[in-house]
Order: sequence, then structure tokens, then C-alpha cells
Amino acid sequence: MMKGRVVRSCVIAAVVSLCVIVIAGCANEEFGGLGIEVPSGDGKVGKDTPYVIVSVYRGGTGDMAGLQSGDRIMSVDGHPLKGMQYDYIVKNLLRGKPGSLVTLELERGGEIMIFRVLRGKVVLKE
Repeated sequence: MMKGRVVRSCVIAAVVSLCVIVIAGCANEEFGGLGIEVPSGDGKVGKDTPYVIVSVYRGGTGDMAGLQSGDRIMSVDGHPLKGMQYDYIVKNLLRGKPGSLVTLELERGGEIMIFRVLRGKVVLKE
């Protein structure tokens, strides 16, 4: 009889531990980012709706690389953004593994520029 209680207690402890790990994992989403604010949502990049950096977080990897608010992002890692949805760009092109590099083709003041930017660690807390 005692053996059954011990096994049941171990199973309950394991389930509780797993739940804590899952909940902790959901509370903090971690990914690599550039430290920039860009459009997100259902909008699409087009001739009249360029993909423009809204702001650059001071001290972030984008700031250290020289990105500026108002820069128009033309392509990410060789993928032209025209016709792409904003959320797709954020989630699939700009975000990535912390420490990985991303190549941005930007237009600033009529000049085309290429930047290689390191993705820094970003943690979203709910």
C-alpha cells in the first residue's frame, strides 16, 4: 500500500514540475532581434507603403550598427520586402537566433546602404 502512494506522489511531482516548466516557458518568449521598432500587423509593403524603421532602441544591436529611424528596409538577407506582410517580415526575417547575423538593404536619403546586424537577445515578458 505504501509503495503505491510513493509512486503516485512521484508521478504527481513530475507532472507539477512539467507544468511549472511549461508555464515558465510561456511567460518569457525569447528570440534574437535587432533592437528596432518596425511596422507589424496585416499591412503589406508596397510602393505607397514602404517598410520604415519607426525607432531604434538606444544601446541595441541596430543602434550599434548605425540603423536610424526613417531608414527604409528594402530587403532582408536578399529577400525583397515588396508585397510581403508586415508580421511575416518581423517573425520570419528580422527575428532569429540570438547572435546570428542579418543583412539589411536600406534606403536612406536616396542612397542604398547595406548593413550586417547582429541579432541581440530579446525576452518578451507577459
